[in-house]
Amino acid sequence: MKKRQPLLSILMASMVLVACGGDGSSDSSTSTPSEPKPQPEQSLNTEGRLVIVDDNTDRPNLNLYDLKLEKSIHNIQLKQAVSGLYSSPDYRYAVLMERDQGVVSFYDSGLSLNNGIVAEQTPQLLNYQLFGAKPTHYRSFNGQSAIFYDGDDQQGSKFDVFKDADITKKLVASQKLPLAHHGVAEPRGEMVLSTYLPVGATKLSLVKSYQLHGDHFHEEQTLVNECPSLHGASSIQRYTAFGCEDGVLLVEQQGQKFVDFKLPLNVRIGTVLGNVNAPNLVGIASTTPDLFVIDATQKSVRQLKWSEQPDVQRLKQVYSATGQYFVLLDGSGTLHIFDAKTWQEKSHPQVLKINSVQLAKSQLIAHGQLDEVFLSDPENKEILKIDLATGEVKQRIQLNSVPAQITWLGVNKAK
Repeated sequence: MKKRQPLLSILMASMVLVACGGDGSSDSSTSTPSEPKPQPEQSLNTEGRLVIVDDNTDRPNLNLYDLKLEKSIHNIQLKQAVSGLYSSPDYRYAVLMERDQGVVSFYDSGLSLNNGIVAEQTPQLLNYQLFGAKPTHYRSFNGQSAIFYDGDDQQGSKFDVFKDADITKKLVASQKLPLAHHGVAEPRGEMVLSTYLPVGATKLSLVKSYQLHGDHFHEEQTLVNECPSLHGASSIQRYTAFGCEDGVLLVEQQGQKFVDFKLPLNVRIGTVLGNVNAPNLVGIASTTPDLFVIDATQKSVRQLKWSEQPDVQRLKQVYSATGQYFVLLDGSGTLHIFDAKTWQEKSHPQVLKINSVQLAKSQLIAHGQLDEVFLSDPENKEILKIDLATGEVKQRIQLNSVPAQITWLGVNKAK
C-alpha cells in the first residue's frame, strides 16, 4: 500500500522550490514560483483477496491469496471441516459455517476502508463465534447478511442478522423460531423475511416479517400466499422471491409492510438468485436444468433457454457484482455468460476440460467489485479468473492442494 506524502514534507519541498526560483522544469529563467502539485488520492484496491479452503476433511487448510500481489500471504489450519464459506456483507470477513458442530466463525481479511483509504491489518481468525443448531442457509443483501439455523430435536430454528460493523463490535441480532425446520431468512434493512413453521405443522409453507429492535426482532406480519415446500430466497431492489413446489412467491416491500403475489409454475423452484443491482431475479428448477427469469415489476415468469443440448447438466450459476452479467457453468465445462438486462448470451467459452466427477466439485463465485468470476479447477489444483466482458481467462492461480471452497474478500467501494 502506498503511503501519502506527509503534509510537512510537501510544505518543505515547496519552500525549496521557491528558494531555487523554479518549478522543477528545464526553464530556470522564470522567477514565478508554482504551487506544489496536489498529491493524488490513493485509489481503492479493487483486486482484493481470495480465501481458499482445501478439501482436507479432517483439518482443512485456509489460504489467503492476495490478487494484487499474486501470492499467498497467510495460511492457517482449521480445527473442523467447513460446510459453507461466504463473504460478509461488506467483504471484510469470511464467514465459515460448521453445520454439524453448530458453529459460525469469522476470518478477517486484513483489508478495511477508512475515510476512503484502504487500511491493511494482519489477517486473522477471530475468537468471536456464533452458535446454533445446524447453521445452513446464508443470505447476503445490500450490506446485511442473515444466517438461518435449521435447529434440531433440542433447539428450534433461529436466524442471526448482521453487518460488518456488528462482527467488529461482536454484537449480532438474533430471533428464535418455535419449531426446527430447513428454512431461510432474507435481510431487508430494518426488516427480515423469514420462513416459519407453526406448531403442529409438518410442511413448510409460510413466510413472516420481523422488525429489528436492537439485538432482537418483533414479529410483524404473516404473508398471505403460501409457498409449499419453500426452499431458497433472494432479492433485488424492493422485491424478494422464494422458491415453492408450485412456482414462486414474490414479495414487494413497501416501507415496513410487505405485499405478496404467487407466480405459478408447473415445476418446483429450489433456488433463487438476485443482486441489488440486477433488474430481474432468476428461479432455478430443483429436478430439471430449467431456468426462469422473474420479472418482478411485471409479476411474470418466463423460461430462459440457455442450452441447445437438452441433456447437458447445469452445475453452478452466479450474478456478477454489478448485476450486469448472469453466469452459468454447465457439465461440459462451458461458461454461459448472459447480459442480465436483455438475457442475450454474450459468449460461451469452454474454460474447463476435466472429468465430470471433478467438474461437479468446481466452485463458481463472483468478484466483489469487478465484472469477473473465479472458477476452481479441482483436477489441476487451480483457480481461474475470467473476464466476463471478453469471456477470457485472465489469470490462473496455481495451488498446492485441491480447492474445495472459495470466497472473495476486499473493500466495498460503494460505502
